[in-house]
Amino acid sequence: MYYQLTEEQKRFKESVRRLADERVEPRAKEIDQKGEFAWDIFELFKKQGYFGLCIPEAYGGQTSEHIYVCIAIEEVARVCVSSSLIIQVQALGTFPIMIAGSEDQKRKYGPLLSRGERIINFGLTEPEAGSDASMMTTKAELRKDRYLLNGTKHFMSNGPIVTTMVVFAMTDPSKGTRGISAFIVEKEVAKFMVGKVESKMGIRGAPTSEILFQDCPVPKENLLGEEGKGFRIAMAALDYGRPTIAAQAVGLAQGALEKAIRYSKERIQFGKPISEFQGI
Repeated sequence: MYYQLTEEQKRFKESVRRLADERVEPRAKEIDQKGEFAWDIFELFKKQGYFGLCIPEAYGGQTSEHIYVCIAIEEVARVCVSSSLIIQVQALGTFPIMIAGSEDQKRKYGPLLSRGERIINFGLTEPEAGSDASMMTTKAELRKDRYLLNGTKHFMSNGPIVTTMVVFAMTDPSKGTRGISAFIVEKEVAKFMVGKVESKMGIRGAPTSEILFQDCPVPKENLLGEEGKGFRIAMAALDYGRPTIAAQAVGLAQGALEKAIRYSKERIQFGKPISEFQGI
């Protein structure tokens, strides 16, 4: 089936590409070399409303059409993968709230996330629980009007700077994945700690770390959906997240191809650009 962007989507794509070329690409090398989160790029995306691309207008966002967030990620990844993760990680943390949140939760967090007032991520992976979520050891125990979180999350994107997390934890370990629940966890309330910060070979402008929970309080009303529904919520959110990873990969490949073509036209050997040689 042949698929083509609508005129509105094409205009959006062009606007993101123009912004990426003019404002993001000049910073890309420095962002990777320093290995620091690009707050200036974050503020740029915030002003453009990119964090609201995965949030319906009813909850303070821009649109509920998933393709727009994919377009933005693809065009930014074309010039700077680290910067594309600013949008991507924010979206992945937002998806569970839009999928399973109560009306009150959506109305509270939708505008905050859309405006970039909260930096959010997706807390599923653990040292012993990657693809197999049934091995999860982080626990949430209900104590009167709050849950207490204990455990460790691993490879948390934007972990050192995050202010809100969607955390998946066992409320009934005897049930395996059916005992996993999801929570909206605010750092100023839970007081979770940043553990080891990873030193990475690439995408260094998107910090990755452990997050440590030691009797971290989470209000009962911050439970997402029902107890035991966390695994389903996580899988549904990841279904939305996977196309953004594909978009990021396409953008990165496009950027690499464009640079290779440009270099082949500039590099002179034997009196002519190497682009004119049959092997190229």
